[in-house]
Amino acid sequence: MTTVRRLSWRPCSLLVAYLGATSAVQLAASAGGLVRWSDYSALAPVVAAGLLPLRRTLAIGVVTLVASVTVYGFAIRGVSEGGRAVVIGAATLSLALSLVMCRTRLRLQHRAGTAAERPMRGVDSTRISSDVKQAVDDVSGGTSASSMTSVHSGLLPQPAAVELAGCCAVADGTVQAEAHWLDAIPLPGARIALVAGTVAEDGSPAPALAPELRAAVRTLADMDLQPEELLAHLAHVLTRLRHDGEPSRHGEDASGVTVGCVYAVYDPVSARCTLAGAGYPALTVLQPDGVVTTVDLPASPPLGQAPSPVEATEVDLPDRSVLLLHAHTPWTPDPAAGAGPAVLPKAGLGSPSRLTALCQSALNALQSDRRYAHAGVLAARTRMFDSNNVAFWELSDDLAAVSQARKYVWGKLTAWGLEDTAPTTELIVSELVTNAIRHGRPPVRLRLILQGAGLTCEVSDGSSTSPYLRRANTFDESGRGLFIVSQLAQRWGTRHDSRGKTIWAEERLHTSEEAPTDGHHTSATLA
Repeated sequence: MTTVRRLSWRPCSLLVAYLGATSAVQLAASAGGLVRWSDYSALAPVVAAGLLPLRRTLAIGVVTLVASVTVYGFAIRGVSEGGRAVVIGAATLSLALSLVMCRTRLRLQHRAGTAAERPMRGVDSTRISSDVKQAVDDVSGGTSASSMTSVHSGLLPQPAAVELAGCCAVADGTVQAEAHWLDAIPLPGARIALVAGTVAEDGSPAPALAPELRAAVRTLADMDLQPEELLAHLAHVLTRLRHDGEPSRHGEDASGVTVGCVYAVYDPVSARCTLAGAGYPALTVLQPDGVVTTVDLPASPPLGQAPSPVEATEVDLPDRSVLLLHAHTPWTPDPAAGAGPAVLPKAGLGSPSRLTALCQSALNALQSDRRYAHAGVLAARTRMFDSNNVAFWELSDDLAAVSQARKYVWGKLTAWGLEDTAPTTELIVSELVTNAIRHGRPPVRLRLILQGAGLTCEVSDGSSTSPYLRRANTFDESGRGLFIVSQLAQRWGTRHDSRGKTIWAEERLHTSEEAPTDGHHTSATLA
C-alpha cells in the first residue's frame, strides 16, 4: 500500500516542481529585460488531468492560475494589459479544460467498471471457482476456509417496513452451485415477504432445481397468498415436477426432490409477522435490547415427503427487532438432515445495532464446522408505522358513508401535505367504498398507508367474494368502478384473510424527495 501511495504522489510532485521551475525561469528572464507573455506552466493542469484524480487536478489548476496571476500581475514589471490578460486567460482555460478531461476520464472508467460487473455467460464455472480460490489463497496465505461476501444494500430492496442486510459465503475449493436461496419480496400495503428455501434430492443438494422453485415462490407471492397457502401451492408445483416423469428444464429429474422452506410476511402497521414453514427450524429473533429469542414453527416435514398440512404462526415483533433467516448447501448427502437448514446458533451473534456485522457473525457460526459448501444469512430489522404513516376509519354500511370517506381522505392528505394527490385518491376511495357497500358485507373499513413515495388505499369488508374488472357497455349504469381505479392507480389487487377481503390500490406520489422504491416486482436473492 505504501508503494502505491508513493507512485500516486510522484506525478503530483513532478508537476509542482515543473510549475515552480517555469515560474522561476520567467522571473529570471524578466530580470534580464526579457519579458515573455507565453505561460508554459499552463500545461500543468492538462497533464494532471491525465494522471491524477479530480481533487488533485483541481488543486494543480488553481495553483497554476494563482501562480500566473502572481507572476504576470505583480512580480514582472513592464507587461502590457493585453499580454497580462492573455496569460491569465490561458491559465483559466487550461484549468477548465483539465476539469473536462478529468470528468470524461472518470465517466469512461465507470462504464468500463459497469461492463466488468455484468454476469459472464458461457464461462467455465469450475475455472472461475479455481480462480477465486487462488485469489483467496493469495490474500490469506492459503489459510482461509471460506470466501465471505456482504451484499450491498443497493442490491437489496429497501422497503419502508424493514431494513435489510445480507451475507453469503462459499467454502474454499467449492465448485458446485447453490441449492438454496434467500429472498426479500415487497408486497402491497407496505408489507415485506422474507423467504428461505433449500432443495435436496435423495439427501443430495439439488442446485439445478433451486432457481425453478424460487421463481415459483415469487409467482405465488405476486398472488398475495397467506403463508400457509403459498407453501401448499408450492407443494403442488413440486408434486407436478415429480410426477411428470420428465426431467425439468434444467435437465434434472425431480422424482426424489424435497424442499425445506419458510415464508414470513411482516406488516409494519400491526408490527405482526405471519409465517409458515415446512422442514425449517425455529427462526432467530434479536430483540432491540439484544436478547436472543426464537419463533417456534409448527412441526412439518419438508415439502415432497409425506403430505402434511402446513400451519401458520403469528408473532408480534417489537419495533427495531431483527429477524434472521438462513439457508445453506451441504458438501455431501445427509439423508438424516432432510432438506431444511440446521438451527442457527444463538451464542456469539453480537449486537443487533449493525446488521452487516450481525450477518457475518451468524454466517461464521454456520461455517464454523465447515459442513456447508455454501451458506447465506438474511437479516431484517423491523419498523413500525404510526399515525404519521397510517390512517384508519370504520365506515357504516350505507352509501352515505362514501361522502364521509371522501372527507376523511381529504383531511388526512391535507395534514400530510398531499393536497395535490387528494382529488385522485378521493375518486379511488369513492369507487372502492361503494363497491364494498353494494357487494360486500359489514364491517367496512378504510385505511391509508403512506410509505416513502407511495400511497396505498385499502378498503376491507366481511365478504370473501373477489371483485373482477370488466368493461361496461355504453348504456350500463354500473360496472365501471374497478376500471376507473385501474386507470388512476399504479396497480391494484385483492387479498383475503380470515375476516374477509381487502381491495387495495397504490398510487405513486410525485414528491421532491424520492424515497426508495417499494415496487412489488422487485426482489433480491442471496444464493
